[in-house]
Amino acid sequence: MQKPIIDETKLSETMRIIEMAAELMAEKDCDEDIEAKTTLEKLQQDLRIITDNKKINIRDYERYWSAVDLKTVAEGALMPVPEKEDLSDAQIKEIVVNILQYSEAEMTWWLNYLKVNTGLNNISDYIFYPDMLGLDSEASLEQIADRIIADKK
Repeated sequence: MQKPIIDETKLSETMRIIEMAAELMAEKDCDEDIEAKTTLEKLQQDLRIITDNKKINIRDYERYWSAVDLKTVAEGALMPVPEKEDLSDAQIKEIVVNILQYSEAEMTWWLNYLKVNTGLNNISDYIFYPDMLGLDSEASLEQIADRIIADKK
C-alpha cells in the first residue's frame, strides 16, 4: 500500500518556489507580462523537478494562503501522486479509522488516495458530513468505513 512519504530535505526549497510563484502571480499578470510569464515558467519547471511530478501546476498555488499555510501546501506538493491499487476492505477501514490522526497535508493525501482507490469522488463527505450520505451525523469512523466499503465502485 502506497504511503504519503516526503523528502524533508526538499521542503524549504519547495516552500521557496511556491511562495515566489504566489507572490509573482499576486503582483504581475503572468499571462501578459513576458518577464513574469518566463519567471513563472521557470518556477514551474523547478517545482516539477523538485517534486518529481510532471503534472503539478504552479498556478494551483496562486492563492494557497486562503486555505492553508505554506508548509502544509509544500508538504502536499512533495507527496507522491496517489496510485490505484487493489486495496482490501481491511486496508480501507484502517485508513478511514486513522484519518483524523494525520497532519492536514497527510489527511488530504489519504483522502485523495481513497478517492482513487474507491472511485468515490465525494470521499471527504463521508468523513466530514456523513449525514449527507444517510448516516448519523455522529457516525463512528468504523461506521463510515463500512459505508465507504459498501459504496465503493
